Amino acid sequence: MKKSVLAIALFGAAFAHADYQFEAGAFVGQGDISQGNNEVDFDTFGVLGALHFAPVDTSKGPLAEAAFLSRSSSINFGFTSIEPDFDNADDLDTFSFGGRAVTAQNVILEAGYSTTEYGDEESDSVRIGAGTYLTPNADVVVSYQTSDDDSVDEDRLGVDFHGVNSLMQGASFAYDLSLAYIDGDSDNGHAIGVGGTYYFNPAFGIGLSAELEEVGDIDSDTVTLDLSYFPQPNLQLVAAYFDQDAVLETEGVLIGASLRF
Repeated sequence: MKKSVLAIALFGAAFAHADYQFEAGAFVGQGDISQGNNEVDFDTFGVLGALHFAPVDTSKGPLAEAAFLSRSSSINFGFTSIEPDFDNADDLDTFSFGGRAVTAQNVILEAGYSTTEYGDEESDSVRIGAGTYLTPNADVVVSYQTSDDDSVDEDRLGVDFHGVNSLMQGASFAYDLSLAYIDGDSDNGHAIGVGGTYYFNPAFGIGLSAELEEVGDIDSDTVTLDLSYFPQPNLQLVAAYFDQDAVLETEGVLIGASLRF
C-alpha cells in the first residue's frame, strides 16, 4: 500500500513541472469511403504544430488541456493528405494555419485559414471568432466561417462551449458543445456537436464525440472515439476511430504522436 501511494505521488510530481512553449506532431491512418456497393480504401497522414507566446503551465489539470487551462495565446499550423487507393487518383491535401489570443481581460480572439486541393479543384475557408472565459475552466467562442470552392459557397455562424471539471482522486472531465447555423447557396441548415473526455489522471483520457449536420435534404452524422496518453510529460500518444455517414460513408482509424519543448 505504501509503495502504491509513493508511486502515485512520484507520478504526480513528474507531471507537475513539464511546462512547454512549442509542440509538434504527426499522424498516419487508413480507412475506406463507400457508397452503395462501391468502396475505396484510403491512406492519410499529417503534421501539425503550435507555438505559444509564453510557457504553458501544465500543473492545472490534464496535460492534454494544459494550453486551455493556462489561457495560452498561440499560433498553429497543419497539413493533411488523403490518398485514395486507385489508379491515377489525386490526393486531397489541406493546408491550415491560425491563431488564438487571450487578453488580460480574458477576451478570446481567434482566426484561421485553410485551403484544400484535389486535382484541379480548390476550396478555401476563413474563420474568425471572439469569446471569453466564463469561469477559470470554461469558455465560449462565437465564430463566423466562410468557405467557397468552384461550385459551392457556404457561410456558418456558430457558438462553441468548452470546459474542464475536476473530479475526485485526480480525475477530470472535459466537455464540448457546439451549435451552428449554415447558409448555403441553395439551402440553409444547422449543425450540433457534443463531446466529452474522461481523464483518469493528468496523463490518460478517453473521449467520445458526435456531430449532426443537416443542410436541405442532406444529412450527415459523425462519431469519433479517441484516446490520449502521455508516457512522458513531453510526449503525447493519440489514437482515434471515426465513422461519418453522409452522401458518402467514411470510416477509419488514426494514430499519432506529438512532442513538447
